[in-house]
Amino acid sequence: MAPFAVEAMLHEQLLSRIAMVGAELRPAITTILESIAGPRPRPTRLSRAVGLDKSLASRLVRAVRATSDLDLMHLVPSPAGLRILADSATRLADPASIANLVRAIDRFEELIDSEPGGRAAIDAQISESSDLALEKRERIAKQASFKSMSFLLGYFSDVLTTTLFLVPSANGKRVDGIEIQRRIGLRRMRPSTPLPLLSFFTEREDAAEENDIRLDTIGGEENASKPAGYLLSDFSTKPIPKYEIVRDSEVTTLVLAGDPSIRAPHQLTTAFVIRNGWPIEPESKLHTLRGYVLHMPCRRLVRDVFVAESLFRGATPRVSFVLPGARGAMRPPRRGGPRHFTEVGLTASVERLPDGPRAYSMPEVTNHEAAVRHVLERTGHGMTPFRGWRCAITYPVPLIEMFWWLEHPGHAES
Repeated sequence: MAPFAVEAMLHEQLLSRIAMVGAELRPAITTILESIAGPRPRPTRLSRAVGLDKSLASRLVRAVRATSDLDLMHLVPSPAGLRILADSATRLADPASIANLVRAIDRFEELIDSEPGGRAAIDAQISESSDLALEKRERIAKQASFKSMSFLLGYFSDVLTTTLFLVPSANGKRVDGIEIQRRIGLRRMRPSTPLPLLSFFTEREDAAEENDIRLDTIGGEENASKPAGYLLSDFSTKPIPKYEIVRDSEVTTLVLAGDPSIRAPHQLTTAFVIRNGWPIEPESKLHTLRGYVLHMPCRRLVRDVFVAESLFRGATPRVSFVLPGARGAMRPPRRGGPRHFTEVGLTASVERLPDGPRAYSMPEVTNHEAAVRHVLERTGHGMTPFRGWRCAITYPVPLIEMFWWLEHPGHAES
């Protein structure tokens, strides 16, 4: 039997054991809760009746209300917490019900002791089959990642946004990208920390050919060498401090120097144009649009993609998350089967935005719609109709690469 098949079989066997323990715990806990607080027990009633801690009472009620035994096993308190329930209920529940609960708790302890890694390992196994467990563990992990990386890097932003517009190139042979990046609530935790403000990948060539990919300012300046060309002062904190441009191979970064006398701007908006970035006819059914490595820890990340109505009719975007690496190793969103070693287990949904300018609104970001309209007017696309999508993430994981992909229905597989 192949190693992957063996692992899958062992995983299913463990899930079956976990569910069996959950099926035993559910009626045992439910009976005790109803004896204490009636047929529809609530945390406050449990706390008042036997003096249970409110957080423990809440976990017990949520556990027995879980829609599956796996979800119950994720929510249920530890065996120690369940024994507190058993001890507290001795004067209100009959001895047989208490004995049933104690036996179920013993099974729970045996399960935890039999699994290397204990309760944490069991929760990880449950998360493979339970959306509830997966979402909770992912949320906790992302919050911890934000706290640790903010401290280690020495800076963070409350909100970070990217807005990418795809429009036909002037020569009609390629597709241009207009991108707006915003950082709101930008701050350094340590005053002397160098702070990267804008980083982008570009295939830097001489741009001698008409279709060469290049980076322009929204004013049309080619491969601008001064930061002011990319910064939008009307939508940034004033005065804008002096920045450095740091080039490392194909990556260019705008950096606030590690000078404690320079205060980080609370709000910073940058914009640029990617000339000839994509073919006007899709070369495959699913192809990448844009990759972003998140160098800036933030509490909230919002990435928008807008496609001109005249381009890629019927196409819809998807997202994937991978370990940063060579662009030739980019992995498209998985459609089932084993996970590739570069794929990162993060979930994110893509939301279709309403048609028209109201799609540019972003309530959590100051004057966002005005900034977008300004850039579109400057680039000659103030009246261009677009289709738009949004991917919003709370506590995104820093230093992980997120890719936008465009899927074209009816296109032959490449």
